[in-house]
Amino acid sequence: MRRPVGKGAWVALAAVVLATGTIGWRLVSDRSASQSATPGANDPLAALEAAARANPGDAAGWQRLGFAYFDAGRFPDAARAYASATGAAPRNAALWSSLGEALVMASANSPMPPRALSAFRKAAELDPKDARARYFLAVNRDVRGDHQGAIDDWLVLLAETPPGAPWEADLRRTIEQVGKINGIAVAPRIADALARRPTTTAAQPASSAIPGPAPE
Repeated sequence: MRRPVGKGAWVALAAVVLATGTIGWRLVSDRSASQSATPGANDPLAALEAAARANPGDAAGWQRLGFAYFDAGRFPDAARAYASATGAAPRNAALWSSLGEALVMASANSPMPPRALSAFRKAAELDPKDARARYFLAVNRDVRGDHQGAIDDWLVLLAETPPGAPWEADLRRTIEQVGKINGIAVAPRIADALARRPTTTAAQPASSAIPGPAPE
């Protein structure tokens, strides 16, 4: 029987970016120098919390805190921080897609909570190229049983993913796994998507790379 891939398979902590540290810490500029003087600097997370609460209108501060909570596996806290960030910068697509991802990870029951889906849709409305939003909107199609539609959307994303992008390998594995589980041939279409990719290096401001499959 055809079925969607389980949550553990298509929602994995974004280890690639957590390792490289290259995506997600900034909205506009690096404020690490000013943060170093924040009380509690010996505890980076406490310093980020204090900085965000001291300046609640600073979306970048909430984004840094959300990223740190996400890195620590504190997904409900990450979602709250990203919600504050979207309140401070409601036109920033990356913040909305990061909020959606944190809400997905924080959910104990639903693979796609309504608030997360709304956040991804908002991100896509603000920036149709937001990779995380596009990835999870395709996940929603898979969860609803539209496996072919999900694969189609992921393949379009793969075709627009520059070689070496942090999410490339995970995205390919997601497509392969969903195809295998549901009896959908994907190898020729993956090859075609890879042949049509751009050659520039991608960088998406976000909490992490879009997650891909992890062992069940």
